[in-house]
Amino acid sequence: MKDFNGKLAVVTGGASGVGFAIGEALAKQGAKVVLTDIEQESLENSTALLANQSLDVFCKVADVSNIESMQELASWCDTEFGPVHLLFNNAGVAPAELLPIWDTKPNDWQWAYGVNVMGVLHGIQAFVPRMLAHGEESRVINTCSGNGAFINLPSTPIYTSSKASVSSITEVLKLQLEQADSNVKVSILFPGPHTVRTKLFSAERNRPEELARDPNAPEHPISSVEDMLEMMSSMGIEMETTEPEEVASFCLSQIQEGKYWINPINEKSEQAFKDRVESITSRSDLPNPNIF
Repeated sequence: MKDFNGKLAVVTGGASGVGFAIGEALAKQGAKVVLTDIEQESLENSTALLANQSLDVFCKVADVSNIESMQELASWCDTEFGPVHLLFNNAGVAPAELLPIWDTKPNDWQWAYGVNVMGVLHGIQAFVPRMLAHGEESRVINTCSGNGAFINLPSTPIYTSSKASVSSITEVLKLQLEQADSNVKVSILFPGPHTVRTKLFSAERNRPEELARDPNAPEHPISSVEDMLEMMSSMGIEMETTEPEEVASFCLSQIQEGKYWINPINEKSEQAFKDRVESITSRSDLPNPNIF
């Protein structure tokens, strides 16, 4: 897709962070954008910010973990605007993980998988059949993470495994659509190359009551990127960060080039991935991934 002008794009997790930055970048290139999120006030404020710039941006609250909510969103888009050409399955959460995997609670898994995995699946199921039916050039972009797709950090078993699922789902979707000689193409986005300044670390703010965190679980020391930077600095590690706008710019440029892998270069992460692959092919012991 060389030109976004006149295209209709839907971005989940669009109230802030990478989702908002992608929506803004698309609108500035002439796309009509629908931002969707579960945070109504933040979503409306973000949409108004872009609309005040005379950008073609609209919003609708939707819960990616609920298939009926996503089907309703897809129907609303069709009715209000017509065919959707770009779907960014971007919404994601990171539970406050501190415990070993054997002490984790079902609610933590159900919440994270409901958003990170089922949210991607629901987006695909709600929008891809409609994309196939209208027959116009279209693309699905799923936001993933190198933590899960390429390496598995032992500190975040729930998040890591959920993103491993996203990687597999996206790859299978790409191959199936290619086998069908479809008009719908697929990309997988890895925000980076460094920790992105988003609200991911405070995702607990949107956690539903029925999947509440164990009140006896230890309090997590990190609730923002700044907390992460401070903690790493106390360990003598100076972390670099990436702004959401940089992710958005890189993402759109890669879509225009027709890329499946939207993955900026990070040498330390790539070396950790190579070490893991080497352990697989050589049948040697699995190394502890070192990304710092």
